[in-house]
Amino acid sequence: MKNADILKKDGVDVLKASLAALLISLAAVLVFALIVRWASLEDTAITVGNYVIKAVALLIGVTVCFRNPHAGAFKGLITGVIYMLLCVFVFAVSDGFKSANFNFADFLTTAIAGTLSGIIAVNLRHSPKT
Repeated sequence: MKNADILKKDGVDVLKASLAALLISLAAVLVFALIVRWASLEDTAITVGNYVIKAVALLIGVTVCFRNPHAGAFKGLITGVIYMLLCVFVFAVSDGFKSANFNFADFLTTAIAGTLSGIIAVNLRHSPKT
């Protein structure tokens, strides 16, 4: 029974972190769109900005929502993958499914960012006090 409770708590952590990261990234994308429109940035700057937004959103979402102090890397990886799938779906819906595409670089970036975020979150929250 103990393992089932831990699994349930881990699942809740992952879902909360994925949704929080999605909300953070939606807000950040709106702000970034205004900056792009105002500053007339190049395509490479926009691409890098999008990757930074995703990584920071994952870091914040994972850091705030992970409560269970173990399996940070694995939960972060799963969070990154779920977050990426949610992003693809939400942005495809907002575009009317005209340009919905799966980008392997996005998948890899969010998986790595999620894994690193999970490691950071678990170690920050549960580090020994000196």
